[in-house]
Amino acid sequence: MNDIWKFPVYVLAALIVFVAVLRFTMRFRNSQPVLKIILLSIIVVVGGMTFARITHIKGVPWYIFYGIPAFITFVLPPFILRMSKREVATYIPLAILSGPAIHIFFSFLFGWHDYMPLFYIPWWHDMLGYGSWPGQEFFLYSLLGTDSVYAMF
Repeated sequence: MNDIWKFPVYVLAALIVFVAVLRFTMRFRNSQPVLKIILLSIIVVVGGMTFARITHIKGVPWYIFYGIPAFITFVLPPFILRMSKREVATYIPLAILSGPAIHIFFSFLFGWHDYMPLFYIPWWHDMLGYGSWPGQEFFLYSLLGTDSVYAMF
């Protein structure tokens, strides 16, 4: 796939995951503010990812292009949705884990390693021997537990 189309796919996936996280977090409420959840998701996800992409391309330090969207992600939803302490205790870990989960999904299934390029997840295609990836020898050695793995390379 052309790299230009990866960004909208990432945004759509993150938007779906973020809405699911918010809906799950507030599942015990009598009525869920669906319109607020959708608008908040668009602001946090689309706004945050667009900001991160533009600032990353311009060469801004990583702690700014990751930090500001992360801050908005952690602060805005609990404030706007008036989450209880229990809801915040559910929301924060899920919000932290959603980014790496999306990265693992796209890296492993499609070989797209640029969602969170700070850590590498091998593509299934490479793991089957159609290519190599960093740490492949160590992974196979630890998986098979034999020195004959090194004879493959």
